[in-house]
Amino acid sequence: MHLDKLVKKIENLKNIDVKVNNDKNILLISMMKLNKHLSFYINNAVASKHLIDEVSTQFNIKNAFVKKNKNKIIEKLKIKKFFKPKELWIYLTEEQKYATDSYSRYEKYILSNHKNVKMDLISIGERALKFCTDNKLNVIKHFDKNKISNKDLSIELCQIIKVLYVEGAYEKVRFVINSNKNFKSSFILLPTQDFDVNKLAPSYEPELIDLSKFKILPSAEAFIDNEANIFIENAINSLIIESSFYTTKNALVTTNKIIKDLDEQILKLSKKVIQVKREKEIEEIVLLTRGKAVLDLDTKENDEKKLLNRN
Repeated sequence: MHLDKLVKKIENLKNIDVKVNNDKNILLISMMKLNKHLSFYINNAVASKHLIDEVSTQFNIKNAFVKKNKNKIIEKLKIKKFFKPKELWIYLTEEQKYATDSYSRYEKYILSNHKNVKMDLISIGERALKFCTDNKLNVIKHFDKNKISNKDLSIELCQIIKVLYVEGAYEKVRFVINSNKNFKSSFILLPTQDFDVNKLAPSYEPELIDLSKFKILPSAEAFIDNEANIFIENAINSLIIESSFYTTKNALVTTNKIIKDLDEQILKLSKKVIQVKREKEIEEIVLLTRGKAVLDLDTKENDEKKLLNRN
């Protein structure tokens, strides 16, 4: 390759490298913010769950948000095996900018569970909707993730889930996102006794509160209902942020790989430039040496001719 073309190509690659490194810095900042928000929401969710559990235990309150009551008629007649449990599933997918397939394992998991439960779904994201449509799953609500903020999404989901869980006779509410903390399974959101979103923050321990020192007004039942709103919204925010965090983390891994490839290309081409320059220098030295040799030969011949003429 011509030297000028090599130098130009290196310049172009360096410009790309600068842009990709800027993208990397943006991703790192984004991850730091997401991680901070994730810790805030998951800690609040775990704390709310702890309060709900403590109040329901101390006051012996049976609440659907804590533990779903089983159908007594079905249990009594021992015909449970003929009835599939009813569950509400939320499936959230992010836009994938790179040639990766992070969701196939979750979709296999959803389909395998669909055989055993009566499943209603809330889809979030283009891929989630396409998957549900292609497999003829019962989608009761869809959100376009590009047209709604995470804050508004969590508020709407909280309202929908609370109403559907109580009135729709769902035994469980499950949330499916792409996360290395739940590689090919779901997070259980409700009932709170099965809540496992604390997988996102396994080291967090809620502060123990002596409820005997407090009066719960207007009633323990009302407190649990209100705290359930706080719990659901914080848990949903945790899961939405975890989905974004993991997608950002994957983007960072891909970006680092691109930077590594660019650095290797630049190094390789730089070595090529040095090689070409050395070859050109050698050619110039050879040409100069040849020119000097020819000049010396001509001088020698002229001197010999002069001697002959004198004789």
